[in-house]
Amino acid sequence: MKKPRRILIVRPDRLGDLILSLPVAETLRQHYPESSVSYLAAPGPAQIKPLVPYVDQWYLDGDGRNRLGLSQLIQAMKSAKFDCVIELKPSLRTAAAALLARIDARIGTARRGFSLFYNERVDIHRKGSGKHQTDLDLELLVSLGIEVNGLLPRLELTATAIAGAKMLVGGDPKPYIVMHPGSGGSAPNWPIEYYRELAVMVMESAGYGVVITGNNDRIGDFDERCVDLNGKTDMEELAGVIAGAALFISGSTGPLHLADSLGVGCMGFFIRHQVVGPERWGPRRNMAGVMVPDRRCQCRDLSRCDCLRQVTPEKALNMIESILGS
Repeated sequence: MKKPRRILIVRPDRLGDLILSLPVAETLRQHYPESSVSYLAAPGPAQIKPLVPYVDQWYLDGDGRNRLGLSQLIQAMKSAKFDCVIELKPSLRTAAAALLARIDARIGTARRGFSLFYNERVDIHRKGSGKHQTDLDLELLVSLGIEVNGLLPRLELTATAIAGAKMLVGGDPKPYIVMHPGSGGSAPNWPIEYYRELAVMVMESAGYGVVITGNNDRIGDFDERCVDLNGKTDMEELAGVIAGAALFISGSTGPLHLADSLGVGCMGFFIRHQVVGPERWGPRRNMAGVMVPDRRCQCRDLSRCDCLRQVTPEKALNMIESILGS
């Protein structure tokens, strides 16, 4: 395959999925420094673009309510003159658009009916592979003769993020821990009342301040001593607040990977499960901070799963003290 000049990575998905795919972009930048590397992403997650200096252009897949139609995608791909499309989030719509836009190299997985639309197919079995999502994404680069794994997602803090965080948290705050109790619903979350109990324990036993973040999540009232930033930050400000924390705590959410990619210590709540477990979706730098129930999840309906109730606030506090004391 000839050297690609204009590469489009397709990942119009949730924030965490997008962040975990970033090593693909950085690897392409390292191998093809003179080529352009762009993303097709959902509008919300694409707000991380100021933190990703190794990506040249961001194309938004719709307006947040509706995705781009097939003809719009074809036109966008033609106008940008892409010669290579890498589908990390495969779909009939985007695969057909790349084919009809006559993209030279169309790279995707081999196990779907529309995989025939790709001219470079990689046989990847995601479920049950035991591999992390980042490594699964990187496997698609084999079509370009690039073999790499074990890379870590990396974000760079901006001056805007730092300044915004100072305005929100204060210029010289006491050491604090960020808790992000909300969830996008992609995996079971730790009970909200446990987060509330833990916040009080952290302030009274561990001596840290607590900052609550979220995207206007319905999380109820926390102790009045907490700094409530739920729904009050944009992506850059959230990154700045997280970067100043001693520890970030959440379930399996995009902000967990935001914190991990900024090099912040993390504690994440996961269930023992083949599809949504930490082996595939855990924070790469902070796997030691993952908390899971003692028993493997047997729930048929994950939306009703309460396995994380086995992880008590007391156990979580012990983990926090272990992480911060190490």
